[in-house]
Amino acid sequence: MKKLLLILLIISPFLVVAQSKTESYISKYSSAAGVEMDRYGIPASITLAQGILESGNGESRLAIEGNNHFGIKCHNNWSGKTIIEDDDEKGECFRKYDKVADSYRDHSLFLTERGRYSFLFEYKKSDYKKWAKGLKKAGYATNPNYPTLLIDLIERYELYTYDKVEQSDKQLYFAHTYGLPYLTGLGAFYFQKKHVLFTEVNTSFAFSGANIGYHYELFKKFYIGANAGIIYLPTEGEDVISQLSAELMYKKSSKNKHFNSVLIRGGVQLPLIEMDYKVIPYLSLSYLIN
Repeated sequence: MKKLLLILLIISPFLVVAQSKTESYISKYSSAAGVEMDRYGIPASITLAQGILESGNGESRLAIEGNNHFGIKCHNNWSGKTIIEDDDEKGECFRKYDKVADSYRDHSLFLTERGRYSFLFEYKKSDYKKWAKGLKKAGYATNPNYPTLLIDLIERYELYTYDKVEQSDKQLYFAHTYGLPYLTGLGAFYFQKKHVLFTEVNTSFAFSGANIGYHYELFKKFYIGANAGIIYLPTEGEDVISQLSAELMYKKSSKNKHFNSVLIRGGVQLPLIEMDYKVIPYLSLSYLIN
């Protein structure tokens, strides 16, 4: 008993240090994991657990010198910076990033762009155990205990709580819009769960329009909505014409680092004052800027 107590006294400071390093890592990168979850559907708990494990709490050589927190190797399609490190074989090529955020984004792209991981996205984001086992099945790591290590980290530090945080439930985006008959425009979109409020100004250079509107998500990524505003026609007797519009919208997630999503929108404008066109159909693409 005395020997056991002595051993515990000796190792306890090391356990405290290790725990504080892990908790510090979680505090520092949990928001990044949440952003990736919202954008790509990868559980934040899995991303965090992999980051902790693969980077040694951000203290491995790959993490410090290469900002590589997920042990992703170069592979044939990598044209960026590299760093050499021993792994399964000596002197293997790993990806090197300018900042840690790039590593988190590349981890998401790595899982979403490779077919062998596609089955993972059929699992619920809350089912971290299936995700952990699925990563090993898909060949992410060679360690047979990889799922157990991830699950242990998730449960020990309650990382599953981050899977319940819906970062995108309430977010404001600015947007560039392109389409017909309005060629280009600027706007702002505010997402709150199934609701979207927006305002925008569009122009075809010959005429312009401004409106405010609302959308509701009928089912996943498909919205129905309406807006009201004005059409400015300098060549008409009435320069400013009030209008109402009804439209359908589809939100498509983007892997482009410069914008978050693309909104594919189509609808009809109904001028409230008589003009040459009783109905004006329109189609547009709105790029939500990060």
